[in-house]
Amino acid sequence: MNNTNKNESADTTRVQNLALSNELSEEKVQDFQAAFSLMDSQSKGYVCPNDIVRVAQAADMTFAENEAELLVGSADEDHSGGLDMREFISIMTTHVNPQDLEEELRQTFRVFDKDGNGTINANELKRFVRLWDSELTEDEANDMINQADPDNTGSINYKDFVEFLLHK
Repeated sequence: MNNTNKNESADTTRVQNLALSNELSEEKVQDFQAAFSLMDSQSKGYVCPNDIVRVAQAADMTFAENEAELLVGSADEDHSGGLDMREFISIMTTHVNPQDLEEELRQTFRVFDKDGNGTINANELKRFVRLWDSELTEDEANDMINQADPDNTGSINYKDFVEFLLHK
């Protein structure tokens, strides 16, 4: 068997293994592989947050690097700092239950709503955002908080908090 046939055979086997392990059709796995290859433009075998941001920007989507880092971190089972093909397919096929998301958002809001009055102090949220992303400039943090507090009241209610997190 020549090298081309060996590579095609290995690719077919890999597609079949991925399809069987995730109960996906071979065609669906090939679609995911094509998307993965688009992001993995240097053929490294993994996708890092910068790759995701680059592809999102090319598609005229706004995707901050810290969002890409969260996305990668949520699926990076081997803690390599990037997503391999299996991890990428896993994240692409994960279904989010709306009730679970709603409860998670409520719990997150409660963490910041220290006095339980239904609002979050914008300055406290800004301090947290700056601690979470130490490379964020003061201006970038202010822009984020202005998005979360569109009325510039200094307090962020639950509805604005959810819209901010979900970029509605």
